[in-house]
Amino acid sequence: MCVRDIFEDVLQLTNRSVVQRLEKVSQNIHCQKGQILLETGELQTHVPMLIQGVVRGFLLDAEGRDITDCFAYCCGDILMGCNSLDEPSQINMEAMTDCEILTVPVSEVLALMEISPELLRIYNRYLVKALNRHWEGKILMHQYSAMQRYQWFLKHYPGLIERVSNKHIASFLGMTPVTLSRLRRQLRNEQPAGKGVQGEE
Repeated sequence: MCVRDIFEDVLQLTNRSVVQRLEKVSQNIHCQKGQILLETGELQTHVPMLIQGVVRGFLLDAEGRDITDCFAYCCGDILMGCNSLDEPSQINMEAMTDCEILTVPVSEVLALMEISPELLRIYNRYLVKALNRHWEGKILMHQYSAMQRYQWFLKHYPGLIERVSNKHIASFLGMTPVTLSRLRRQLRNEQPAGKGVQGEE
């Protein structure tokens, strides 16, 4: 997929002049598995967009434990550590696999949003999506059982359980790796003979 396709097909930008300006300043970068892409408190100078791979956002709790906050794995996912383009990141971002990322300078994005209502609408669409996922996560943690949370993960993150370690998925779902392993076995045992379970070990 070429850079123009990313802006036109994935972001759904129709303004040709905006697309051309973004093309000129964008850059493709390759990140290796385990690479820290962003650290808490860092001010991002570029807006990174995931093209291929898996990235997780994480933070440290009061006791220094690693808590997975989010996953990005779809082409077009924006890898920002906060909702504002001009504020320090609130989380760390780490590549879970080798990744291909398209970056655009924050300064250029901010300048284009001043003259392009379409780009501003796209930015707002991403903000609403992030906010909805935030509230969905809060409800999930407080009102759903561990099994329901796991089944929700399988539905909303198809195939990801085969690409990310149990430790990080369990942290994301607010449970221990032991609990997650038990749930996976339980769900597998409940399946009719001949039907596998996604993420079966």
